[in-house]
Amino acid sequence: MNKTPCLLGLLLLITAPLANAAAETAPTTTPQISAPRIAGNLVLDGVPDEPVWQQAGRIDDLSQQSPHPGGPTPYHTRVLLLRDSYLLYVAIVAEDPDPSRVATHTLVRDADQSNDDGVTLVFDTFGTRRVAYVFQVNAAGAMADGLIAPTPDVSFSNGVDYNWDGIWQAVVRRNPGGWTAELAIDTRSLQFASGGADWGFNVSRYVPRDLLTLAWSGISLDSSVLNPNREGSLTGLQGMEQGKGFDFQPYGIARQQTDSGDTSKAGFDLKYDFDPSLAGLLTYHTDFAEADADQQQINTGRFPLFFPEKRQFFQQGSNLFSFGDNMGTNLIPFYSRQIGLVDGEQVPLDEGVKLIGQSEQGSLALLDTQMGGSAVSNASNLFAGRGTYNLDPNLQLGAIATHGTPTGSGDNTFIGADAVWKTSTFDGDKNLHLFAWAVHSGGDVPAGSPNGYGAGFLYPNDLWYAYWQSYNFGDGLDPGLGFLPRSGIRRNFAEVTYKPRPASDGAFGWVSQFFIDGSFVNYDGYGPNDGGKQTLMWDFAPSLTTLGGWNWNSQYIYNFDAPPQPFTVANGVTIPAGRYTWRQRQFGFTSPRSQSLVVSLTDTWGAYYSGTQQHPFLQVNWNLPSGDLQLNATHELFFGYLPQGDFVTRLSTLGGTYSFTPDLYVSALAQYSNEVPGVSFNLRLRWIVDQASNIYVVWNRGLVTENTGLGQPIVSQGNEVILKIQWDLRN
Repeated sequence: MNKTPCLLGLLLLITAPLANAAAETAPTTTPQISAPRIAGNLVLDGVPDEPVWQQAGRIDDLSQQSPHPGGPTPYHTRVLLLRDSYLLYVAIVAEDPDPSRVATHTLVRDADQSNDDGVTLVFDTFGTRRVAYVFQVNAAGAMADGLIAPTPDVSFSNGVDYNWDGIWQAVVRRNPGGWTAELAIDTRSLQFASGGADWGFNVSRYVPRDLLTLAWSGISLDSSVLNPNREGSLTGLQGMEQGKGFDFQPYGIARQQTDSGDTSKAGFDLKYDFDPSLAGLLTYHTDFAEADADQQQINTGRFPLFFPEKRQFFQQGSNLFSFGDNMGTNLIPFYSRQIGLVDGEQVPLDEGVKLIGQSEQGSLALLDTQMGGSAVSNASNLFAGRGTYNLDPNLQLGAIATHGTPTGSGDNTFIGADAVWKTSTFDGDKNLHLFAWAVHSGGDVPAGSPNGYGAGFLYPNDLWYAYWQSYNFGDGLDPGLGFLPRSGIRRNFAEVTYKPRPASDGAFGWVSQFFIDGSFVNYDGYGPNDGGKQTLMWDFAPSLTTLGGWNWNSQYIYNFDAPPQPFTVANGVTIPAGRYTWRQRQFGFTSPRSQSLVVSLTDTWGAYYSGTQQHPFLQVNWNLPSGDLQLNATHELFFGYLPQGDFVTRLSTLGGTYSFTPDLYVSALAQYSNEVPGVSFNLRLRWIVDQASNIYVVWNRGLVTENTGLGQPIVSQGNEVILKIQWDLRN
């Protein structure tokens, strides 16, 4: 019996009455604000004192959203909005009773601002409450922008893909009463409905030293500015310019490499907007010399590790390829690192085309690449496509397909379908997600069932968090351009977290929030020769965060694993096939992340297969209060004591970034592992010119390129110096 249509049909039957219930309890009104049109351009200086700001649409004060929704706050925040023919202006006036305690950790574009004083703006330009643009600026003037994914990918922070770059400016000024900011967003770099006058909109401010969030729309503990279901409405945008179509980015590269001499290369990226909701991209002779170096990882298990995509061409529109909902790395149908990387070796990408689009009805993403031949692969054509359709405001249906293999040998086709239903009005005002999916592999795939399917639910709320999923991966399931660490299994996972916030006048008034978490995951063999139970793990993990920002955590872990064949963990030490049960404990802490010096330490100890282990991990971050200079260091050790032999794995990193301005910075990373000879270095200077053009200077020595399997990392010996100039010519 084919279970695929049964699962998808069951989801539709379940969600239909829930959709009706949600519609009955949905709020009848949402907050609105208008952006009046002005003649001429504003000069951004970070201080909104020009007379024209008197005409602006105004949010007179943001409300406290967390930890005490609607409660009083000294951090009064005023938001002003204006527009001209193609620029959307936003001004922020952020009051602070003690500006000396304002926290900023970075000036780098798209860096992590989650522990900084700053504001986040969200624009849902199609009003779908699924896909939206995100713009962030911290109190030092650092800028970050990205896209909210319709189905969050594991590599996206908080569901946001920060790999997208818009055209905008931000200027921040500090003053004795707090700080102010002026932003100008070029709408010609956005996609939105032609003639549309209203967008979904929300804005929030975060004050890290008090773990306090302010917001305009969605004032409850179960809300987030990054949840478009809680957005308000921005009106008066009719007639905004949408660009004339072409964005041409030629680039040239000069490279000097030990044993290879001097080489040069040129190519280009071309983007064309067919209409405001559909864009095509072409890349020719793509080179990824400017991409950040991979962070090495310790792997003492028997399955491959996941490494995030860092190459710009694949990052553009990557949110539209995400599949399912909160699937993590258990199955990624399209994993772009399978293109251009084979066992850590780079494979030439001769040409690539991409079509990306989104509207009120859904989204579309198509990718086709022509790969050149190499020592580890044949010349080949690789394809991936993904489409979604919004059946109603809550239910999204989708499909995905890929064709080809990374090495260009053999034949592989992968197809899948998914359904995701989301609401923020379940039981009145709670968040609830339901999802189901099914996939199939064809071509040269392993023997066994080529099918996979699964379903689950997510209840992501402040007091209670609950998650359940059940997956089946056939032993013949093989996503040729995807990531599937384990096939031939049935996977069941459940997690429940209770997160009370104690009363401020009680015995635990010094605690901001408790987190009492328990989870269970079970892998059983799937197929005629399933081999029974393969892996089981459950854990109990209580933790707490104090009002001062300290986090203390502990964990008790029970493990069972039954490797069907021996595997090597480190330094030639091999775990024999068998059935193993062991228990571990973990304890750790992290100092307040709002401070300039942040220390995080965890230690895990206990049994490990037929022996014992200890796994300490230390991370130290420090920055100047201005955010100009950031330094970080990590030191990780894994001591294994087994009858087959003892081993120790060491991994140390030292990194730093100095920002001359938010548009010019240099970063360095040194990594050492006792499993890789020598120390690898990556030095990278980036200069963002006129908001969109880039100049990179990169130096690599002993660069380590991780592969996705269990083999040794690939090490590029000697020195490599690269100059890449990428210029933006748009109309």
